[in-house]
Amino acid sequence: MHITPLEIRKHPFRTVLRGLDPDQVNSFLQQIATEVEELRSENSQYGSKVKELTTHLERYRRIEETLNETLLTAQRATDDARANAMREADLIIKDAQVRADRYEFEMRDRVHLLQAELAQLESQKEGFLMRYSTLLNDQVNFLSIMRKVAGTVND
Repeated sequence: MHITPLEIRKHPFRTVLRGLDPDQVNSFLQQIATEVEELRSENSQYGSKVKELTTHLERYRRIEETLNETLLTAQRATDDARANAMREADLIIKDAQVRADRYEFEMRDRVHLLQAELAQLESQKEGFLMRYSTLLNDQVNFLSIMRKVAGTVND
């Protein structure tokens, strides 16, 4: 049975010849004592539970802080890795551009050399054709002279 503070304050005691009925007062005091004892026990249990929950809460807060720090560290690591990858990609692109430029320069230089060599070969071909043509003309003229000489000798 739970007694409220109002019931304690308003509880009527019977009067007897010498005042209040001692049995009734003692009985009521016993009830109050029992109720207070139960309340103290409950209060103690609640206090223990509050301490336990406070301990759990503190542990969860530390876990949360650790997780937040871990997330921040992971985010920083991801950002750093991304930045490093971008720098590396830029370096690879620049290196590839330098190599491509060098290769292009080498190929242009080689094309110029080959064009010069081709022009020289064509010049040599023209010189050869002119000499060969001259030689053939000289041979035709020589044959023509030989025929004339052979014709005059036969006549």
